[in-house]
Amino acid sequence: MNTNNNNIDKNYFGVRHYNVKIVKEKISPIRFIINVISYAVFMWLILIGITLLIYIADTKIRAAKGDFTPPKYNAYVVLTGSMLPEIVPQDVVVTKKIEGKDLKVGDIITFVPSDSRISNIIVTHRILNKYYDATTNKYTYQTKGDANNTPDFTLAEDSNVIGKVIFKIPKVGYIQELLATRGGLIIVVLIPALIILSYDIMRLGKNIAKGKKKKTKTVVRG
Repeated sequence: MNTNNNNIDKNYFGVRHYNVKIVKEKISPIRFIINVISYAVFMWLILIGITLLIYIADTKIRAAKGDFTPPKYNAYVVLTGSMLPEIVPQDVVVTKKIEGKDLKVGDIITFVPSDSRISNIIVTHRILNKYYDATTNKYTYQTKGDANNTPDFTLAEDSNVIGKVIFKIPKVGYIQELLATRGGLIIVVLIPALIILSYDIMRLGKNIAKGKKKKTKTVVRG
């Protein structure tokens, strides 16, 4: 019996060969943009989740050992302009815990002030001078905001230093403010998640519809 299948090219040693055409799928600009945004949001959420898990795990492990000091690495949102132009409001500073003896004049540190009137806030300022007390084996630091006219009223004690600023992330504080609200959480997390889910469902539906429309081609051997 003969076959009229145009896909069959030649028969070598009883093995039929088929002409296969590879057609590149054309992706529309809108679909490309949606894909980029989807992956960006997904990776962002993954990074946030991993960071939170590491932070929580580190805190729990140290608490179980009786260590309630801040972790080695930490992050804080800067709320004021005292460190302009180096650090602007809503920047996030990432700090690393460093021994007092290793801090130097010119370093930017995050610390709890020794002044009891403002001991409930966290300050990020630059070290102007460094002092060492041989009787107590402690270091203290004179600090000042770059944009301030005068140094801070009290010296920062090394035991109150949370860490040295190792880098900053510009404007991320706005995201934290947004996430702190119910509406912001919906905008940043739930809506992108729903968009990604809806798009995947639509794509799956189209693939199923295309599969049903395909005609089955039968090859009859002669």
